[in-house]
Amino acid sequence: METIQNLLGRVEVLPLSPSLLPKLLPKLSDLDGNFDEVVDIIAIDPSLTSKLLQICNSAFFGQEEPVSSVSEAVSRVGYQSVYLLVAMINGSNCFPLPNPTGIDVVRLWKHSISVAFASKFVAESARMDSNLIFTAGLLHDIGKVVLGQAQPQQMSSIIYKRTDAAVNERETILFGFHHAEVGAALLERWKLPAQLVSAVRYHHDPRGAQGFEPLAACVNLGNLFTHGQESAAVLTSPETKSVMEYLRLPPHLLLDWRQQLWDHRELIESMSGLSKLAKPSK
Repeated sequence: METIQNLLGRVEVLPLSPSLLPKLLPKLSDLDGNFDEVVDIIAIDPSLTSKLLQICNSAFFGQEEPVSSVSEAVSRVGYQSVYLLVAMINGSNCFPLPNPTGIDVVRLWKHSISVAFASKFVAESARMDSNLIFTAGLLHDIGKVVLGQAQPQQMSSIIYKRTDAAVNERETILFGFHHAEVGAALLERWKLPAQLVSAVRYHHDPRGAQGFEPLAACVNLGNLFTHGQESAAVLTSPETKSVMEYLRLPPHLLLDWRQQLWDHRELIESMSGLSKLAKPSK
């Protein structure tokens, strides 16, 4: 059975690193002191800047006067909103087009955005770092981009389904490991923070994330909640109840998160098209 590193070395299209995100995440603790640094990190990439300004000037943000610079975007739209937009623009490069063999990138990317927002809502309710958890949600299924290419016929029937123990077991039988482990190995290769790596590796088994259990639990619940919008039975499943109890979150929050997801539907739809437009850059 081959190793994860051998697999990463032989796939046709390896996702690109979301290189700006680890530079931006440490700046979140002191937004006032890091304003200029944040602007400089974003503005150094002209393609990213152009897309960011385009989105900030869209109807969703309702700006009366056009936003013409990154500095203006941060001042007027808000740093938190700008970070989410940058995370999605930069993160879309992880989902390469044209579609690699065996992968519907747009479908996988849209699911990842929805999980990112749902995980963020969970994190806010649990009073945790919502930007970090948003990023983990965005990247939680990146391992599927690799596995789907390695065995397209075998993976085609399970790659877009809700992952449960049976799906993880099938992936492990096929490869010796499952998509969450592959995704974590990819994040380690990109030198992303340990808490991000752990949240992705254990997003189906939060109690295994030694020291980072709450982070993984937020992504786990965000993923379950997103699948629950298509199959309501997921929301009342023992798995969902268990992780909500672990995070000490009351059941009525499910309705709050559903409303928040609905309120963000236009932004999620528009950002889902990023993978079609993004030009991967090194």
